[in-house]
Amino acid sequence: MKLLTLTSKLDIEFRIAENTEDLVEWAVTDSNRRYVHPAFLEERTGLMLQGGDIIQKAYTAVFVSDRVVEKILRERNCLLFTHHHFNYYEDERGLQPISPETMEALCRAGHSLYVAHAPLDTHARYGTSIALAELTGITVEHFFYDYFGAPTALVGHVTKTGFQDFASRVCKELQRPYLTLQQHRPAVEKVAVAAGGGDLPDLLQYAYDAGCDTLLTGTVENRWAVPSFQELNRAFHELNTRLKLNLIGGTHFGTERPAMLAVTELFETYGICCEYCEDELLLEAV
Repeated sequence: MKLLTLTSKLDIEFRIAENTEDLVEWAVTDSNRRYVHPAFLEERTGLMLQGGDIIQKAYTAVFVSDRVVEKILRERNCLLFTHHHFNYYEDERGLQPISPETMEALCRAGHSLYVAHAPLDTHARYGTSIALAELTGITVEHFFYDYFGAPTALVGHVTKTGFQDFASRVCKELQRPYLTLQQHRPAVEKVAVAAGGGDLPDLLQYAYDAGCDTLLTGTVENRWAVPSFQELNRAFHELNTRLKLNLIGGTHFGTERPAMLAVTELFETYGICCEYCEDELLLEAV
């Protein structure tokens, strides 16, 4: 399929023109700007990096991490559909702009890079919290937490289950070696789900007010060396000393991974072979 035909379909599917999120800040630097598609800089498309005119295959990934890049560079003329247009480390480095060297290597191989961040988080079928809830057996009741014009989190329920049993099920389904857990209540029945960075005080308060006993999210322990994120995380935990919700954290990567597995089917409907590109280091990170 022609690259521009495919990206037009994706722009429509994810309503890129209606999205007000700033994808340029932090991600586009003086050193990598020359590789970035002009229409992306103008927020008119999710196509960040334009490669060959014809796409042979598509890959999905949570981040444009070193391992993902290494794998797709073995091929040519692919589209990498990513949730985050950053390299990523599960430590104090956190999100890092894609290096100009990586951009250059992807361009030489004819690869293109398409980004759907908030539009994927809030997508009615492939939303990150929706995919996480489906994978872990949570029945959706309603959505909440506006994120650039649409809700990104949800409230759902499970058959009443002991906390440790539920946490073990989540750990198994996420294929994680470890979860970050805080138990304050003996059982899980009503669950708020916020994939990715859900360590937000107002999100936690809503979950409590909605009668939830548990919050399933990605980030419980925030390691990023960014003062604003650290302050939010402290406030989140201070609030929970009063609210006492159970907290289950499957890492930012681990809880957004289900959506990137699910969205491969969208490309199949376009007649394009698509595969999720795993990052084993992030999957196993603790």
